[in-house]
Amino acid sequence: MKKNFYNLLLSLFILIFCLSASLAAEAKSRSPRGAAYRRSFYRSLSKRLSRNRADYPHLTDEEFANFRVVTTTGMGRGTLYRSSSPVNPWGNRNHIADNAAQNAGIKTFVNLADTEEKLQRYKSFKSSYYRTQDIISLNLNWKYQSDVFQERLSEGIRLMAHSQPPFLIHCDLGKDRSGFVCAVLEALMGASAQEIVADYLVSFYNYFGIRPNTRDYNFVAHNEILSSLTIAFGIRDIFNDNLAAAAERYLLRIGVPDRDLASLCSTLEMELKPLEESDYGNLPQMNHGF
Repeated sequence: MKKNFYNLLLSLFILIFCLSASLAAEAKSRSPRGAAYRRSFYRSLSKRLSRNRADYPHLTDEEFANFRVVTTTGMGRGTLYRSSSPVNPWGNRNHIADNAAQNAGIKTFVNLADTEEKLQRYKSFKSSYYRTQDIISLNLNWKYQSDVFQERLSEGIRLMAHSQPPFLIHCDLGKDRSGFVCAVLEALMGASAQEIVADYLVSFYNYFGIRPNTRDYNFVAHNEILSSLTIAFGIRDIFNDNLAAAAERYLLRIGVPDRDLASLCSTLEMELKPLEESDYGNLPQMNHGF
């Protein structure tokens, strides 16, 4: 009996050791240089971001405003757009985003950042194209797993299901909250993890010049969108699991009714504009095999 007890202890010790090693390896792979790298990286982002259009001569006006159509697998052409805020002047991109939205014929704006009251206080709001269309104001925080975030996102999805496309999803910069919500919808419609990462990281190129297959690119991919979706969806292997099914389970779990989810999917797969080569662009790809 004593021998069996010691064997049990030994097996338990080995199991704990292997689990600890696995978790350590995973943490190391997600953070190339650990905590120091993380702190240095995020400090550098604030220094790279500029409100001055002249600091981005390599970008088009739409890219400067982080404005683009979502073209991942399953998404109808011209149905879903994303951008920086067309009304918040903080990033000095609002007028460009508003003009781009008008040119695209946006019918419903999904504002993840503001309340209806806050919108009224923006100086450009009264004269904007934005004001003339339907607006869904959700005032989301950055805590994707919080009850408040999930309740308000569920409300937004339900409202989208009964609103007219094209949709434009935005927060302030159209990068973090917009990136997460667009990623969920892209997954729902059948996009691969690689496509989701590519679209998400376009914003980091537009603002910070982060290019594909660099250490910074892979760091953002793993520590931002891949990590967020893996936790939200409750999956293990984001590159091989069924993301459409995972996204559907997630949206149902946070309170979106079946009928609204089906209605939104039918809307998002609509083809609202002719397919053009420029719609695709050259989505950067991530090397995740390391």
